Amino acid sequence: MITNYFSNRVTPLSVIEDAKAGCLVYIEDPSEEELTYLEGQGLDIDLLRDGLDPNEAPRIEDWDKRTYIYSRYVLPATAKQTTTPVLIVFGVDTLYVVTKQPFEGLIKLINSGQITTSKRAQTLLQILNIIQRSYKLSILAIAKRIWQIRSQLNKSEIKNEDFISFIDLEEDLNDFLLALEPMNTLLNHLLTGKSIRLYEDDRDLMEDLELGSEELINQTDSQLKTIKNIREAYSTITANNLNKVFKLMTSITILMGIFTLITGVYSMNIALPAAHNPQAFWIIFSLTMGLIGLATYFFRKNKWL
Repeated sequence: MITNYFSNRVTPLSVIEDAKAGCLVYIEDPSEEELTYLEGQGLDIDLLRDGLDPNEAPRIEDWDKRTYIYSRYVLPATAKQTTTPVLIVFGVDTLYVVTKQPFEGLIKLINSGQITTSKRAQTLLQILNIIQRSYKLSILAIAKRIWQIRSQLNKSEIKNEDFISFIDLEEDLNDFLLALEPMNTLLNHLLTGKSIRLYEDDRDLMEDLELGSEELINQTDSQLKTIKNIREAYSTITANNLNKVFKLMTSITILMGIFTLITGVYSMNIALPAAHNPQAFWIIFSLTMGLIGLATYFFRKNKWL
C-alpha cells in the first residue's frame, strides 16, 4: 500500500494521488508490483527489499543521490516480534518510509496533522524521534516490571513464572541493544552532515537524538545487569534457605538417632541393666530425653540448629 501525503506552510496535510516534490510517501507491506513501480521512480529495488527483511540491522546507505536509512522500531507488546525494520529514503525532493508492519507512531503523527512534509529534514527527525520514543517507553515498561519482581525478593515470593518472565524481558532487552547500538552509529553519521544537509536547528535536534540514543543504551545495559543481579541474589537466598532446611533435618535425624540407639539396645533379648526394674521404662525414657536435651543444647550453642 502506497499513500502520498503533502503539506507545507500554507497547505494543511492531505492525501494526494501522485507523489510530488516535498511529499511524504508512506509504503506499508508493498507488493511486487508496487516495488517495481517504486523502482521506476528511481529507487533501488534491492535496497527496498532489504528494508522489508525482518532481520535487517540499522545502517545507512548512499546510492544515486538518495540516502537509505535502515532503522528498527518497537512493536506493541502483543506482537510476536520485539522490533521490526523501517526504511527511510531521503530523496532529492521526496521522503519515503517503507515498512512491513504498520508504523503506528508515524500513523498517529500523520493523523494529528503536526507534520510539514515539505520540510524533509525536520520530518526525518520527527520519524527518528518516534522510533527512539518507542524504545524509551518499552524500556520504562520493562523497568517497572523488573521493579515489581524485585520488590517481592525480600518476601521470597518470586515464582517460577517470574523467572520465565525474566527470560522474556532479557531477550527483549538484548534485541533492543542489538538495534540501539548500530542506530547510535547511524545518528553519529547523520550528525556529520555528509549524507543529509542539516540546518542549525536540525543539528541541535539530531544531537538530542544522539544523546538520547546513548542514554537508552545505558538504560538497557542497566536493566540487563539488574535482572542478572536479582537472579543471582535469589539463587543465593534459595541456596541459603535450603542449607538451613538441610541443617534442621540433619540435626533432627541425629537427635532421633539417640532415641533409636537406646531403644534398639533395650529391645534385644539379652540381659540388660535395670531390665527387671519396674521403673525401667521411665529410667530409659528420662535418660534418652536427657541425652537429646544435651545434644540440642550443644547444637544450638554451635548454631547448627
